[in-house]
Amino acid sequence: MYDVVIAGGGPAGSSAASYLRLKNRRVLLLERERFPRFHLGESLLPFGIDLFRELGVFEEIDRRYIHKPGARFLHEESGASFTFYFDRAIDPGRPYAYQVPRADFDKLLLDNSGRLGAEVRQETTVRKVIRHTDRVEVVARGSDGTEYAVEASMFVDATGRDALLATELGLKVPDGGITTNVACFTHFENALRQEGSDEGNFTGILFDGGWWWFIPFKGNITSVGVVFEKEYTMARRGKTPQELFEGAVAEQREIKKILAHATRVRPIDTTGNWSYRSKCFHGDRYLIVGDAAAFIDPLFSTGVLMAMAGGKFAAEAIDTALTAGDFRSDRFADYQERCLAGADLFKKLVHEFYGEDLRRLLIHSGDNPTMVSIIVSLLAGDVYKKAVWQSAVSAGFSQFADLSRVPGQRRVRTIRQNKDAAK
Repeated sequence: MYDVVIAGGGPAGSSAASYLRLKNRRVLLLERERFPRFHLGESLLPFGIDLFRELGVFEEIDRRYIHKPGARFLHEESGASFTFYFDRAIDPGRPYAYQVPRADFDKLLLDNSGRLGAEVRQETTVRKVIRHTDRVEVVARGSDGTEYAVEASMFVDATGRDALLATELGLKVPDGGITTNVACFTHFENALRQEGSDEGNFTGILFDGGWWWFIPFKGNITSVGVVFEKEYTMARRGKTPQELFEGAVAEQREIKKILAHATRVRPIDTTGNWSYRSKCFHGDRYLIVGDAAAFIDPLFSTGVLMAMAGGKFAAEAIDTALTAGDFRSDRFADYQERCLAGADLFKKLVHEFYGEDLRRLLIHSGDNPTMVSIIVSLLAGDVYKKAVWQSAVSAGFSQFADLSRVPGQRRVRTIRQNKDAAK
């Protein structure tokens, strides 16, 4: 009889397991795959450093991975650019984050949960979750194909985009406000990077039809991907992911320059529309965490921070439930509110980007130090405690639309304006 059984060993599941072990709870973690395994979401946010310190992995992460001091945004059509440096955040003290190969990073977190005392079983698939009034029964299939059952007081669904419980219970709702529908991605050697301390910056290239990501790792490997909006791919229906990717490179100045002397070292892969949220993150004797609960468009690199913070919040909620001996759904409402406090700010940021007010601000905000600090604080991941500046985000970025007219620079035209001009 365990205190908690966790399905999924990614950042959400491994963090939940580690935080529970720090509270001396008996934890069994079941992971379907054998780590290391490839995963997207390779750019981290500075506020994750607080969690790394709490889990005892900060020094190892700081040693292994390249520092990411900021996020640079380029605009393809106008040639404008701006870099947001994390040391300009409203809450200082976290001047960089990291760019990480997720196969290695996720294994580090999973191994740490085992080091802290969680029982970890890889290549084990959760087949069924049966909630009784006095316990949870989890039926699993091991690596040898044998099925068996384990029991616990609580179950945590950290199964990522498979969203085991949300799918089974019909809780998963897509985000209709996001206009993207496909991403193509790969890795390159010897892509052109920024120099000096800026080498580790994230670069986002905005173009009429989507955006590119450029994520440099320590060494000479760089993750490069492109997120297409629906109208872009509909106009090129029938093309393979490689044709879409290579066609976009050929059409665009900035990414062509970056990849001019680079060599691709992974196949070009693809993933589909991903933004969704579960209607409810909790029920009697279970919690849903990380990507299994909600996923937001990856534009601002929010996935790992949301997953690890959710794992921490879940562990705290479960620890108090175990102490009280009370596992009713309604006692976990605060857990969901804590998760959504950050997720809603990130979601607002993404919606503003695709609504195009923020697209202009990302490039033309340099003359407004207050606006820069607000955007930097969001990009750094400062979203889980209330702050006065967050009201600017809640009110919407349209109030700062005049920043799109910066003297001496070409105005960044929105996608809608480009289409109107074409007509």
